[in-house]
Amino acid sequence: MPKPNRKQSTEMLAVGPYQAVAKMFSYAMKHRLKTYNPCVAVDKPRPDTQEAHFLSPAEVERLARYLDAEPPYGLTAQLPARTGLRAGELAALRVRDVDLLHNEIRVHLNMTHTSTGYVTDTPKTANSKREVPILVDSLLAELTAYLESHPHRANPDAGLWPGKVKGHPVLTFERPFDPKGFYRYTFKPAARAIGIPALKLHELRHTFATLVLESGAFDMFELSRLMGHASVQITDKIYAHLRKKDYSTQRARFSAFLAGSDASPAERPATSVG
Repeated sequence: MPKPNRKQSTEMLAVGPYQAVAKMFSYAMKHRLKTYNPCVAVDKPRPDTQEAHFLSPAEVERLARYLDAEPPYGLTAQLPARTGLRAGELAALRVRDVDLLHNEIRVHLNMTHTSTGYVTDTPKTANSKREVPILVDSLLAELTAYLESHPHRANPDAGLWPGKVKGHPVLTFERPFDPKGFYRYTFKPAARAIGIPALKLHELRHTFATLVLESGAFDMFELSRLMGHASVQITDKIYAHLRKKDYSTQRARFSAFLAGSDASPAERPATSVG
């Protein structure tokens, strides 16, 4: 009977209980030890955003400015915090996906990591394929300048971000962008340097959702479209606790009702019955 190798066993321990069990059954199916994966019938647990880090605009700016020491990574970090892109969507961006004519980011590809390396393909759900508006003027200006200086700007299929030669700190557009390497060797040290050592790249996406709801710029339905969720119910489930509800109208009505209830029967306004 084939057994998981040392690397596979380590990977299973590194993820949560659900992911570990799902990987185990996937391995069993691959080697024909099982005919089905029972995990497909179980709702995948979602991370508790109550425990996530949500950056303030000033913290996003501080992180970006620190990463500017290794351009264009300050801009790379700004994009998910200002548009809500997933890490795989950010990594898969091409030159053509920055639409400066309509001030949008086209999300039509997603990058995932497999046992054989990175795979770039279409997003897994129809709603994930979307156009996201660039809402921040300063970000639009930086993207414009960045594209003007991009060595492959004439090639719409060129990767938006540079990569690194293994073992060397030099950035080059001749190498593909490595999101895991960026997170481990560039993003994490920057997060530690600005005093948020536990910050994860995905939390920049959460930050965008938080700031959108706090600003009142979009409602939950519109936010769902921006985030590329399959339904507004998913967005509401994840971010409902972040939505600031204004109860001033209800408070005024209830206070007026109580004031009227405290009056004597003769003083109360007549109510019609029909």
